[in-house]
Amino acid sequence: MAQTKIWPVKSHLPRAIRYIMNPAKTQEGKLVTGVNLFIPPNDWQTPANQMISTKLRFGKQGGRLAYHLEQSFKPGEVTPEVAHQIGVELAKELFGEKYEVVVATHVDREHIHNHILLNSVSFVDGSKFHQPNAMYYDRIRKLSDQLCARYGLSIIKEAKPHKHESYPAQHHKKPQPSPTVHSIMYQDIDRAIDAAAGLNDFYRILTQMGYRIKRDGKYPAISPEGHGFFRLYKFKDGYTEEDIRKRIAGKNQDRRPRQQNPRQVYGVWKNQEEHRAYQKRYTGYYARRYDRRGLNATYLHYRYMLVSIRRQTYPRYPSMEQRKALAKLEKYSQEARLLVRNKIQTGKELSAYQVSLGERIHELHKERWYLKRDLQKNPTWEERQVIEQKISGINQRLKPLYRERSLCKDIEERCGSITAAVNREKESAMGDMARERGDELWTTQQRQ
Repeated sequence: MAQTKIWPVKSHLPRAIRYIMNPAKTQEGKLVTGVNLFIPPNDWQTPANQMISTKLRFGKQGGRLAYHLEQSFKPGEVTPEVAHQIGVELAKELFGEKYEVVVATHVDREHIHNHILLNSVSFVDGSKFHQPNAMYYDRIRKLSDQLCARYGLSIIKEAKPHKHESYPAQHHKKPQPSPTVHSIMYQDIDRAIDAAAGLNDFYRILTQMGYRIKRDGKYPAISPEGHGFFRLYKFKDGYTEEDIRKRIAGKNQDRRPRQQNPRQVYGVWKNQEEHRAYQKRYTGYYARRYDRRGLNATYLHYRYMLVSIRRQTYPRYPSMEQRKALAKLEKYSQEARLLVRNKIQTGKELSAYQVSLGERIHELHKERWYLKRDLQKNPTWEERQVIEQKISGINQRLKPLYRERSLCKDIEERCGSITAAVNREKESAMGDMARERGDELWTTQQRQ
């Protein structure tokens, strides 16, 4: 029986090679073999230099430097020589055609195990090794089991259940407890599929939503605003490119022929004139009313933006970060009410309010402490009832103070990003109004 796992080496490649070739663990170097490498006895620097030389030859010194595969055997089931032979055959079958590999068998533990370290850059054509999760199960683990069966070793019938769920398993859950990058992308894909006539139209609509599209490589990928690229083949069922193609085809078969005007992907407006009315109202609010004075005004305007997004009256397609913030709309509303109610406009005023809040909480804690001390003096039943009632009243008075203290702490942490977001809305609104005035001026000149 052999268990396998693989992980990338992102730094200190020579150190990794020196570790797996440790003479104390490999019977003085007898259980070390190079695949497409020359390895002198107990000399870890030579294979390290050869791998680095390959990277320099193709100009690929960055990123993932190597991959480290470990193959562990059941205690007492295999000899060191047989385990090493299995590791060498596994490395040759998987990587022998294009990659430089060091195979080392460690016998310092109760369970004998192989370390297989391969250079991430091919010495043949300079291509970098890529190992998707699905290929791990289809190739590495399957081939390891085949070799174990060939040498008369047991194999694992069922994998052990993991204590913690993997990240893909978490973001594939339904429903999501809170918005994630993947859950928001799935919503956007659903909208784009509903409005698309074909796959090219689907990608065009995603571009209008603010996504970057990469279709020239082997794996199509999309990138939402502020994030890197996500390959579609890693998405859950129904959201890979082939599934998207099938969903669009099935939808178009079920519907009547498409009208001239495609379905609106976002927004409650019925036509362009209504959209312009919403846009004018929104941009006018930001361009004319927001003058960057005070935290309370900033939070009110930020709340206005989130409410507009929720009602789909926001004039542009909202970004992923804006839709994540939408889940905290109620909290931002509470913070806005706190700032307006206490007329807090600057960071200094917020700090002063936090100090006064802390003093009030301290006084109530002190009063409650004395009451609890009186309970320890064995009072009469009537006196105990009065004291407990007073303690309960203090606890009720403390609850809103605790809540305000939490809100103040959140405002202190987020006010910078919220101010920046509102300022961006201000600049965007001013730009929209300037462009609108330019269009009106151009139209007037044309009429004249």
